[in-house]
Amino acid sequence: MKIGSVSMNSTDRLLKLRKVTQEDCELLWQWANDPIVRAASFRSDSILWEDHFEWFNKKLHSFNCYYFIAVNKLEEPVGQIRFDIDEELQALVSISIAAQYRGQGYGKLMLKMAINKLLQNISVISIRALIKPSNVSSIKLFESGGFKMIDCFPTHSALEYIYKSN
Repeated sequence: MKIGSVSMNSTDRLLKLRKVTQEDCELLWQWANDPIVRAASFRSDSILWEDHFEWFNKKLHSFNCYYFIAVNKLEEPVGQIRFDIDEELQALVSISIAAQYRGQGYGKLMLKMAINKLLQNISVISIRALIKPSNVSSIKLFESGGFKMIDCFPTHSALEYIYKSN
């Protein structure tokens, strides 16, 4: 299934989503190892290049993974968003913003654009986000994007948020 580009303009910030390519592997590895990203992740240890390379190639070639890079009007990568679709047509979302673009509203725009793009391509029942309770910025992002908290997993230190597609 070919996924094209979509763009939106918000306060003069033009973003486009493009499908992740093999050339993005190293950039995504660097972003994944950013200390703030590692702290917000459920596995906080650094990711080895070899492990990332193998994982990335599986995601890149998976029919159940919709993986995008958001780029600004200068074609600079701003962040990434990934949806992993299970057999029940439920998507699990993962999102991160490059360090130099955090706090500028890109996350909300990326999330909205990516959900729209996903729903144009596949009829998912819902989109789930698992968030550490200490990750206040992600909680605010998903709540502002129409996600509702439905569960708390104290044993895993996770909050589950869900977005129901119409």
